[in-house]
Amino acid sequence: MSMVRLTIHRALLGIAVIVMSGCGWSLPEWQAKAIHDDPGSYKLAKSCGDDPEPKQNVKLDLIRQLMDSGKLYAALAHLDEARSLSLQSSYLRAEILRRTDRPEMAAPLYRELLESCMVGKGYHGLGLIAGRNRQINEAIDFLQKAANELPVDTRVRNDLGYALLLGGQFDSARNEFLTALELDGGDRLAASNMFLLLSVMDKEQEIRVFSTHMKIDSETMEQLRAQAEEIKATLKASGRIDMLREQGLL
Repeated sequence: MSMVRLTIHRALLGIAVIVMSGCGWSLPEWQAKAIHDDPGSYKLAKSCGDDPEPKQNVKLDLIRQLMDSGKLYAALAHLDEARSLSLQSSYLRAEILRRTDRPEMAAPLYRELLESCMVGKGYHGLGLIAGRNRQINEAIDFLQKAANELPVDTRVRNDLGYALLLGGQFDSARNEFLTALELDGGDRLAASNMFLLLSVMDKEQEIRVFSTHMKIDSETMEQLRAQAEEIKATLKASGRIDMLREQGLL
């Protein structure tokens, strides 16, 4: 083994030890073995996005389909079977773990993406975890970085806007929801989020115009109004709502 290869080997093993020791999370045995046996190939697989082997990417497409249909545990089983070392596989694993209430296991995988071509996906995932933990300022920071990396991703724009809404930054939230709507006029999440924002701000005239234009049904409107009341209660409890009223935003 050359000196350069030995250096890479030690560096990758060091990263593995740090990751495995954090948050009670550990790499699958087969992945740790892959790092140990052939760190050069591991580094290549992690260089950018897709798996170097086309057959593996077919498997990853199947896993995405399972995730889209809500079969998260089956998707994780197939991901374990695929044994792909690609960044895409790391990202999909992180998404599954986060969505199955295991954020402490997902976070190290998202952090791994921050040093890659998938940095935006990493920030997005970390932002969602922070939001889940009610760490709103941290969530906004991560999601803003995600939006900087993925400026036309409507999901990122929506999530950033929602975090800004929870943080009482209504004008900024409005900008994000409008951006998402203009990027995809049929985005129902962006429409719901905009209705939610208008409800929190008690903009009844704008609500009527917007709900008619976007064809939001009465049942959805009722649910969103109830959610808006919960957000207002949270803002009041934090003292933000009084500040917003002083600023003339409510």
